[in-house]
Amino acid sequence: MTTAVWRVPTPRPGNGPGEPKYPRGIAAISSDTLVPAGPRVSRVLLVASQLQDDSMGRSFLRVAQELVRRELAVGLLWGGGTLAAEIEAMGLSSCLCESLWLPSDPLFLPRAAVACAREFDPEVIHLFGCPLARWGMRLSRAIAAPYVLSVMSFPPPVGDARLPGQWKQGSILALSEEVRQGLVNQGRIPKEAIAVIPMGIAIEDYESYRETDRTSHVPVIGTVGPLAAERGCDVFLRAAKIILERGHEAQFVVAGDGPEGEHLRHLARELIIEKWVTFVPEYRDYRRMISVLDICVIPALEEGISLNVIEAMACRKPVVASGVGDAYDVIKDGHTGFLASKRDPHGMAEKIIHLMEDRDLARRLVEAAYTTVCERFSLTACVDHLLSFYSWCVARAEGH
Repeated sequence: MTTAVWRVPTPRPGNGPGEPKYPRGIAAISSDTLVPAGPRVSRVLLVASQLQDDSMGRSFLRVAQELVRRELAVGLLWGGGTLAAEIEAMGLSSCLCESLWLPSDPLFLPRAAVACAREFDPEVIHLFGCPLARWGMRLSRAIAAPYVLSVMSFPPPVGDARLPGQWKQGSILALSEEVRQGLVNQGRIPKEAIAVIPMGIAIEDYESYRETDRTSHVPVIGTVGPLAAERGCDVFLRAAKIILERGHEAQFVVAGDGPEGEHLRHLARELIIEKWVTFVPEYRDYRRMISVLDICVIPALEEGISLNVIEAMACRKPVVASGVGDAYDVIKDGHTGFLASKRDPHGMAEKIIHLMEDRDLARRLVEAAYTTVCERFSLTACVDHLLSFYSWCVARAEGH
């Protein structure tokens, strides 16, 4: 079923003063591969599968809100999710397509979805996530518009590392330099089709999430996010066991839901630490969950975690994360946070204990991390780059 509710604001025509003509400072684009950019893009169709109340869902909304604030016409083609009320409140032009809930690789896209996209008539289609790669290629062909595919992690942990696409009409927005390297080396994507733009956050939105207001002096250490195998929450529980065995007093939080939930509860009982571990499968605001923590742990086993790290830093929480992929791009070990080896509960426990025992160090890491977020990951700067990239992508497609 596809339901269309197109409500399109009036776009602002032309280039604004001082707008860059190409993606300056974007890692994978060089001056010798650029096609001169055309006019500023004013109509963008965003395509997503599920939009849930998590880091990625909220980041998607922030980008959409910032594009609307800059007076672009923004359409949304999506599969549904828990952020429906927020999308409706934004007045975003939206089209619900249930086939996107768990996107597959259909030979033909749903006619109603194509009709919705054609009616909106975007200059650029922007899809989020590797599972939508074929959707981008086919939707672009169906309505004759170039497309951008945002890739958060690559290559996949299992399966084929090839990413289907038509890379003359399509371009890729990689979340980090590590992702770009994977796309080029394992995915065999041409370098000239890829740009690196990190997810930006609206720093002011995190003002109310910074302080932990508790009377207890027992530190709360936790991880927030989907309970999937690649998130490494089992490593976190094993690190918790080590911390308790060494005589440290602490409470541990695992906030999120997912296929690994029951396994993790069983593991907590097996490790005999269930008394000290609280599972929170449902919550209205994941940032509020981060705010109750004294130390935020991100034990992921694969890349694509930089947004989680950035948001914890914006909430002024010391971060211990697995040393995988884009974590190295955000965390300078010992200066803006701590990195532990992947699948190493002993190393992770050591880093957490270090923060528990040295509160002054924890405060220094928090301040340095917050400065880094403000300087490198503001939403305004990232959307500036994104708009330049849209214009570049349109000019590049027309050049082909």
